[in-house]
Amino acid sequence: MTENEFDELWQRAEAEGYSQRLSGEYPVWRQKQRRTINIVAALLIVVALTVSLITTQLHPSRNYEKVYCNRIGTTDAEWASLASEMLLE
Repeated sequence: MTENEFDELWQRAEAEGYSQRLSGEYPVWRQKQRRTINIVAALLIVVALTVSLITTQLHPSRNYEKVYCNRIGTTDAEWASLASEMLLE
């Protein structure tokens, strides 16, 4: 047996040992990875919902579909101004 053949056999045996160890550890590693991904995803959802709720509380929506006025004497200019504000929002 030459030295090159011996080195090749040695490398194969060493690689086989590594592959068996890694394939045995893979299910545990994969489970930890999935758990970590699920935790991070849940945290991102919680943060997104919290930010969404905070922004809606700080900046309430002023979307009006109808306007009622019980005062007499509202000028056309006031109605036009109100309508332009509603359209811009």
